Parts: sequence; structure tokens; C-alpha cells
Amino acid sequence: MTQRIFKAEGLVLRTRVLGEADRLVTLLTPEEGKFEAVARGARKTKSRLAAGVDLFTYGRYTFHRGKTWPIITGQDPIERFSWFRDDPDLYPYGVYMAELTDRLISGEEPCAAIFRLLLEGWRLLGGNNDRFLLCRSFELKLAHLAGYSPHLHSCTNCNTDKAALFSPRQGGLLCSRCHGADAIKMGPGTAAIARRLIEAPLGRASQVHPTDCQKKELACVTAAFLTYHLDLGEIKSRRMLKE
Repeated sequence: MTQRIFKAEGLVLRTRVLGEADRLVTLLTPEEGKFEAVARGARKTKSRLAAGVDLFTYGRYTFHRGKTWPIITGQDPIERFSWFRDDPDLYPYGVYMAELTDRLISGEEPCAAIFRLLLEGWRLLGGNNDRFLLCRSFELKLAHLAGYSPHLHSCTNCNTDKAALFSPRQGGLLCSRCHGADAIKMGPGTAAIARRLIEAPLGRASQVHPTDCQKKELACVTAAFLTYHLDLGEIKSRRMLKE
């Protein structure tokens, strides 16, 4: 029998207004996966829950299983990523990582590796790191953890190493003989950088030094790959990053 009271550490991915004084909070937890929970009275000025249910909060939470949603009955913030609110230029990057994770995780299933990836991503964005490369590395690692890692070592069809195009539909590199209508330019140097971003720890993403051309190729390829294979649709925060 499922326990009526349970506890979990969580990252706040999203919040929205519920009724006159409540909030509906989307949380990502290592063991319970992603789920929504109600923070009753959290919109009131003197609410004891308000401080722990804001976006970009990492905390420990106590829940009571309600009929529709779990109800948050206690909270203990571990870490508040305040730099996203203090820096308007940094804010879209934090939102993008949260929205991408939110769209990728579909239900209440254990996702400890993805939980750790988002937590590390938020922490690294607050330091002196290359935000562009952090986001590309985050995208590729997130896809890999979801079981959708692109083929970046040779032509997906004929296995030749002379491949400088990428097919989002086929999920990998193609040579000039095998390319299809959806082929995107991806030079060998860009493919090597993408492999590095997948394999190396997220904290080492800034150690890669792509050219401006390689950055454009990398951004185009990762966006097309994620959109096709993960069925993400429109990511609103991606528009914020472009702007």
C-alpha cells in the first residue's frame, strides 16, 4: 500500500497559480520522478511554504498524497539559485534547462541521473562558464540519458569516416553519397566537439574551443535532433535565448 506521507528532495521546474492563494508546483525528484504538487497558501505573504516552492529551488519536501495531487506539508530549502533572478541575461539559460527537462520527463519514474544533471547545470551556470557550451552539452547529455544519443563517429548508412552532414531523422552523420533531404552541415570538427560534450563531465564543457562556424553548426544540429527524436515541439525559452 502506498504511504500517505512521503518525503523527497526535489528541484522546482515550474510553478503556476492555483485558485486564490495556492500554487501548483512541478518538481523533479531522484526517486519519485517528476510530479505536480499543491502548495496551499503559498501565494500569501506570510506563507511558510512560499520560500521553498519558487522556480530554481532545490529543497527537501514532505508530502501528503491527496486525491488529485500530492500536497506539500513541509519544505526545507537546500539551495536557492538566486543568480537566475538577479541576472536577466542569465535567467533564460536556467529556464531553458528546466523547460527542456520538464518536457523530456513524462511521468513518475526514477530519474536520478537526470536530476543530478539539471542540478549540476544550474550550479555551473552561476559560475564563470561558457553558457552556450553548457547548454549544448546539457542538451546532448539529456538526450543520451533518455536513450537518444546521436551517431557521430561515421556515416550512419555506409560507415565511412568521410561524413560531413547530419540527418536529424536518421539521428547521425551522413556522407555526401548517403545524404537525404533533411541533411544539415556538420563538419568533422563539429562532430568531434559534440562527442566531447557528450563524453566529458558537464563541468568541462567550457574547455572546448569551437569556432563561430562550429558553434552555429552545433546549435543547428542539436536543436533539430532534439525536436525530431524527443517530440518536444516548441520550447518557449529557446526563443528567449535567441533574442
